[in-house]
Amino acid sequence: MHPDQLELPLRWKKPRIVLVNSMSDLFHPSVLTAFIKDVFSVMAQTRRHTYRVLTMRSKRLLQLSDQLNWSPNIWMGVHR
Repeated sequence: MHPDQLELPLRWKKPRIVLVNSMSDLFHPSVLTAFIKDVFSVMAQTRRHTYRVLTMRSKRLLQLSDQLNWSPNIWMGVHR
């Protein structure tokens, strides 16, 4: 978790494709729910960017899905 990096996409003017957590899993049990919500909030605020979020933890994703700020620029992928 890098809260200091959350605001970085707000400063990018040119649209980008962002692979979120390429070397980790946003839905890992050690990631705080509040942090996951913050990540989704930033993604929703920056609709000029496309975010690819991959997880192996579909159960936690499902648990939290109705609490998250989904927007069309978020591409969610689940690996089994």
